[in-house]
Amino acid sequence: MGPGKAFEFLVKRILVNIGFSEIVSDGLYVFDGPPGQMIQGLGEAHNADVLLEPPVQTPFYSKTRLLIECKDYRRKIGLNTVRSVLGLREDINNFNIVDLDELAARRQQNRRAVPPLFDRYSYQVAIAALAGFTTPAQKFAATYRIPLIEFNKLPFWNDFCEAIGYDHHNFSYRRVNFDTIDSANRLNYLVDKIGQRMAVAITNSGQMLFLYHTKDECVHFGQNYSLHWKHPKEPWILRSDREEYLFQLPENILKMWLSKSTDELEMKREAINCKANFLSNMVVYYADYGQPTIKMISIDRGQLEEALNHLM
Repeated sequence: MGPGKAFEFLVKRILVNIGFSEIVSDGLYVFDGPPGQMIQGLGEAHNADVLLEPPVQTPFYSKTRLLIECKDYRRKIGLNTVRSVLGLREDINNFNIVDLDELAARRQQNRRAVPPLFDRYSYQVAIAALAGFTTPAQKFAATYRIPLIEFNKLPFWNDFCEAIGYDHHNFSYRRVNFDTIDSANRLNYLVDKIGQRMAVAITNSGQMLFLYHTKDECVHFGQNYSLHWKHPKEPWILRSDREEYLFQLPENILKMWLSKSTDELEMKREAINCKANFLSNMVVYYADYGQPTIKMISIDRGQLEEALNHLM
């Protein structure tokens, strides 16, 4: 296992610990090939880095799955990579199994409708990156609602990078032998300890926010929550009752916030607007005592208006 596979392992184990489930290859839509798990597309089959189902399906919508492309590049992910992922999403969502018998049957106008013997899924595709994303890539992803995932501001990041031999300051690797039982066990333990502290929130814009519990592995969300920030280069804080969670504000939202901030007072005002526009309502997936749980959390509008009035 190289650093790229270790990064895929981290992303997968975080979501599995939250309650997402791994996809078992069915031999048709999803099958096992030399590169690993493969998923059929209209034009070609594609390697699936991380392929999962959410704990709960969305009502009144086709079944969904999540495919995450994990990039261990030493440089920031650029526009071409995100364009490629958009093409991947289109290709796998437009695939259908149609054989010659089905085509011949369609010529019979009075034929009985026979339901398909296989499930159809709607695939969302996200990108996880070790070194982050360029500004054009972020803008393109926001336009086409492609979630971008990075963890470099969260408390566990240095430990994980050290474990896989990745220096995220110099964008360089040192060789780590994951084939030994001791190294594999240490990586498994670290990744699962990280995953047990995590939840994932889906914002109004479709962005995924990974929430890291600061105390322990007992993830819990109450009825009310509030958002706080200390410094633009540090994670934001989500507070729910007595619990605190750290998360990275997506870079495109962060830059939009900072570009409108001319001084500290204006930065506070724009932070409140950011909460209202992007983070006021979120669906949170997490594991509560080992059981997959989904919860809708919302900021009190009165609380936001009161905060703005205090800045007047």
